[in-house]
Amino acid sequence: MINGKPFGLNIGYGFGNTTAASKNPVIYDGKAHKLDDVTFHFQKKDFLKPWKITSSDGRFEMDFKPIMDRVNEMDKKIIASIQHQVFGYLSGIVVLDDGTKLPVDRLLCGIEVIRNKF
Repeated sequence: MINGKPFGLNIGYGFGNTTAASKNPVIYDGKAHKLDDVTFHFQKKDFLKPWKITSSDGRFEMDFKPIMDRVNEMDKKIIASIQHQVFGYLSGIVVLDDGTKLPVDRLLCGIEVIRNKF
């Protein structure tokens, strides 16, 4: 909830072909607001250090403060899966389609970083 209204998001980076469109909606008060491409800035060697998450249209500017990294690794040489589910707090500003700036303060969320080899 933000300002007493339901808030949610589903942002992604690096999965599939996003040349035609991104898959980054922010949902606020029952309405979807479409973001452009989103980039996750983090240290691959230490997922628990602070992250920045930004959008190419400048409408999503967030700090992510990790509190836990759930890791699952499997490597059988032919197939492999390395999964990080990083949980923490998201804080920053999201700009809705109508230009409204919505502050986000310590939203508990999870981010997955997964590398698969088949």
